Amino acid sequence: MTESMANLAEDLSSILTRVQNVNVEEISKDASARADETKSYTSIAARNAVDLNLFEHISSAPTPISSEELSALTNAESLLISRILRLLASVRFVNEAGEDRWTANETTRAMASPPIAAGHWITKYKVPLEPNDGFVQYGLQTKLNIFDYMYSIPPLLQDFNLCMGNAHGERESWHYCPVVLVDVGGGKGHDMQAFHSAFQEKISKEQGTLVLEDLPQVLDAIPNDNLPSSIVKMPHDFFTEQPVKGARGYLVHHILHDWPEKYCHQILAHLRKAMIPDYSKLLIYELILPNTGAVEMQARYDLVMMTFSGGMERSRSQWIKLLEDAGFCNIGFMST
Repeated sequence: MTESMANLAEDLSSILTRVQNVNVEEISKDASARADETKSYTSIAARNAVDLNLFEHISSAPTPISSEELSALTNAESLLISRILRLLASVRFVNEAGEDRWTANETTRAMASPPIAAGHWITKYKVPLEPNDGFVQYGLQTKLNIFDYMYSIPPLLQDFNLCMGNAHGERESWHYCPVVLVDVGGGKGHDMQAFHSAFQEKISKEQGTLVLEDLPQVLDAIPNDNLPSSIVKMPHDFFTEQPVKGARGYLVHHILHDWPEKYCHQILAHLRKAMIPDYSKLLIYELILPNTGAVEMQARYDLVMMTFSGGMERSRSQWIKLLEDAGFCNIGFMST
């Protein structure tokens, strides 16, 4: 494990430790407080770029240089280079000349100078590909992925579910679909309850109109009287076959950004097999980064997800590729 990876793991371990002491209601209303939690990622990205001589390579290039070309020069993965430089471009350390293409400015050239570059070295740069072998596992000395780790500590899991419910719960952007909606990995059911509240007059009162899926330990923590009768709790691991076939809609809310590409394909494959062509819809609620021009906080969150679980915040083109590679078509985007 490299020094910079160790620092990232230490930062995340500190954040996880502080979760239990955070006033969720206050921090969810304070965007600047949320931004402060991730500021270290910008300086770490800059240090990694120095370690890889990215500033020097970009400054030396007579024309815009691509992440693929930088990968050939540094032996680092092009995807990781793009994720590092996207954040640095948001704070003007480099210029973004196009999607995954970069040019130098005065800051780039300053960062390429020997006094700044001296003393920095790292030998291996790759995006984490396995959720049980990343920054968190190094920092916490565990082989559990971040979710299994939290499941092993009930107070931490409770606070995580509270945080997710508060941060992503109340929504007013639902559009009614007349039959079953399946909330895959839906946690405490905050989305499903919001949907039910918005359309309870149109939703059938019969049990099973709405299905809330998550792991047993998550669903068991929901009091039975917390959910209306039309919402059924169904234990389910989304890495296994989807038990509800032919639903009108399948919702995955902030699930796919937790996982590397290989695991996203496993989740999507099970959903696709359960869907009816030209009838079922896959609804994905996620942050969509612009292909170019991401702001600093968006780019930081991408590195947070890489640290947290080996996941990533994807750009519009990355989402299209992920879904098309998984066999989906008629892909559309909506903002909320």
